[in-house]
Amino acid sequence: MLINNFFINTAVILLAAYLIGSIPFAYIAGRIKGIDIRKTGSGNVGGMNTLSSVGILAGVLVAIGDMGKGALVAWLAVMFTDSHPFVPLLAVLAAIIGHNWMIFIGFKGGKGISTLIGALLFLSPFSILWLYLFFMPPAIIFYRDTYVSQGVAIFFFSFFMWYRESSYYWCIFFILVAIVYGLKCFSLIKTYFTEGRRDLSPLIRKIFRPFLKKI
Repeated sequence: MLINNFFINTAVILLAAYLIGSIPFAYIAGRIKGIDIRKTGSGNVGGMNTLSSVGILAGVLVAIGDMGKGALVAWLAVMFTDSHPFVPLLAVLAAIIGHNWMIFIGFKGGKGISTLIGALLFLSPFSILWLYLFFMPPAIIFYRDTYVSQGVAIFFFSFFMWYRESSYYWCIFFILVAIVYGLKCFSLIKTYFTEGRRDLSPLIRKIFRPFLKKI
């Protein structure tokens, strides 16, 4: 433990996790090219918008950096939390919140998915395969929208992780992640239901083309 008091130690870990999550790699990459990523493309401060608005190399590096934030936070939390199973998960959630609302750039941010993936690579790597091979495809086929499908898949995945990890902490964690994701994407989710908006990335369209003929 960093501090010989569980609650203070946990608070320090969560604060550090939020600040690490707030490192704006996409914003930095954009500024190097003279672009304000917050005002370009989708306005999302993440890897996908960097990829389309700044360049392929920048987008890949930003995605790696965002995943690295999640992995680093998970590792640090495990190292300094005195083996309590829920604190690393809360730290990852704090990092995702930091990524979504970055204190260093006026609380703008991304969606937190890359940061989540990076954390899972350290904490439970095979869970990523379960999420994206077995939970995302049905959601995409049913909803035909990246944002709604992502939130629905994460929510239902929480109950699977309860079973897989034999810990309800994982269920709570993923439900909280789904809520945070839903809050970040609230306007997009709202327009999906109120205005019939649908949005799938070109890659997802190509993969699921046989199932999405009407799109």
